[in-house]
Amino acid sequence: MDNDFVMNKKDLASKSGVDGDYSEHVNSHLKELRSRFAIILFVMFIFVAISYPFSEYIVQYAWNTFLSKNIEMTIYSPFEWIFARMKVSLLISFAFTFPLFFYEMFRFAARGMYPNERKFIRNIVPVSFIFFIFGASIALFFIMPLMFNYIILSSDIIADNQIAVKQTISIAVTFMAGSGLVFQIPLLMHFATRMNIITRHTLRKMRVLVYASLLTFSLFLSPDPTFIAQLVCAFLLVVLFEIGLLVSK
Repeated sequence: MDNDFVMNKKDLASKSGVDGDYSEHVNSHLKELRSRFAIILFVMFIFVAISYPFSEYIVQYAWNTFLSKNIEMTIYSPFEWIFARMKVSLLISFAFTFPLFFYEMFRFAARGMYPNERKFIRNIVPVSFIFFIFGASIALFFIMPLMFNYIILSSDIIADNQIAVKQTISIAVTFMAGSGLVFQIPLLMHFATRMNIITRHTLRKMRVLVYASLLTFSLFLSPDPTFIAQLVCAFLLVVLFEIGLLVSK
């Protein structure tokens, strides 16, 4: 009985053209997917628990990075400081579990991939993590200081600065996570062309439309009335798109 089952799986694999692949009921796939998401959430919880005790120092460092040291933190509710630290801990956890997410999704789909596709995914995961960290760093050390120093702090001419911790940290976390995800554009373009989802020639023909879309997206990305942050974001998005064209085949 067991030998027949193994032979049936091999026959199915030979028909599909992918070594190691065989047919399973959809419920089995859903159970496996649920198990892999459970692993990701568990690891995220571990990283949140580890990073939370250090989040106070991280918040203070980030505050001094994109705001003046003379600007004091303001808290308007009893739990605001805790929520701010939790958001920072979640961002750290998200950054470190980012590769794990790709790895678990790769393990879930690897059985139906060809060897060259598996090799490509394995190589792109660490690069994706590096791009995410680099994008988040650009937001922390360059984009947000521009926005806060030239927008928010300009109000001290007519009013005292009372900047809430919760809103400020929320903006910072959103910008850093968003910037990290935006820096995945070259990898997504490379992936799409390698998988024949779209061709490099088509992307080059759409360059003007893409530029206009990126500029429009950057206008909604930052609330900067001087358009400094928007222009910086648009420039970075265009550079990322051109890098994506270079690495695409």
